[in-house]
Amino acid sequence: MISVRRATHADAEVLAPLLGALGYPAEPAAVAARLGALLGSTRDAVLVAEGAEGGVLGVLALHWGALLHLAEPMARIGSLVVAEGARGRGVGALLVREAAALARAEGCSALELTTGMRRHAAHAFYAAQGFTWTSLRFGRSLDGD
Repeated sequence: MISVRRATHADAEVLAPLLGALGYPAEPAAVAARLGALLGSTRDAVLVAEGAEGGVLGVLALHWGALLHLAEPMARIGSLVVAEGARGRGVGALLVREAAALARAEGCSALELTTGMRRHAAHAFYAAQGFTWTSLRFGRSLDGD
């Protein structure tokens, strides 16, 4: 049985390697600081999926808020990663369902995410969860401006 709960400060140690597997390596202390900021926010949530034995199998960060061009708030999945040994067991789909339910409860009318162009397996997963390609995202660093 897989369950989903809100992350706590104690999860930072186990979330660090998961974020590293996603391509965002960070020391547990850095993850603890980021997690602390999100746990103190009223517009962010970090969800963790646990197995029956209690180990963390995956994590999803959800962010929401009002946008000038939309009548209702928008929610965004900022990160989603499932431990390699837990993939294909429905962990990611469960995290997405829980995130969608939370976004609806917060008054959001839509849920979006971004994913790297090279992550073809992730694209297929998101399509299977009902996401469609709706835009092209541009980004730039603010360092050195």
